[in-house]
Amino acid sequence: MNFVLKILGVIILIIGFSLTFKPDLFSKLPTPIDGYQMIEKRVKWGALIGFGLFLIFFTDWTSWRLIVSGLLFGLTAGIIIARLTGFVLDGFFTRQLWWLLIECAALILLGYIYFKQK
Repeated sequence: MNFVLKILGVIILIIGFSLTFKPDLFSKLPTPIDGYQMIEKRVKWGALIGFGLFLIFFTDWTSWRLIVSGLLFGLTAGIIIARLTGFVLDGFFTRQLWWLLIECAALILLGYIYFKQK
């Protein structure tokens, strides 16, 4: 079962990265011209990256607290990866940097909670 979850995690991770690089793949709406809005479109696909990371690296399915904290840690890490990808592809924006710093603080807090429970 653990092997199947890891394979599923790799598939979800690949889908998340491909949608982060090409966020308009399923959208019929016109592409936003502003780079800030484009980064925001990329960030929502970061949840798939985070869920894939969670399925790949998480192994202890006994405690629901550990599962929830691991899932939140993975989702936050995926969102950070998607935002950094947006920085590389769309440019650097100060408001996006503030979001990145907030997410990094949340990642540190969730990592502390996760490792404290483990």
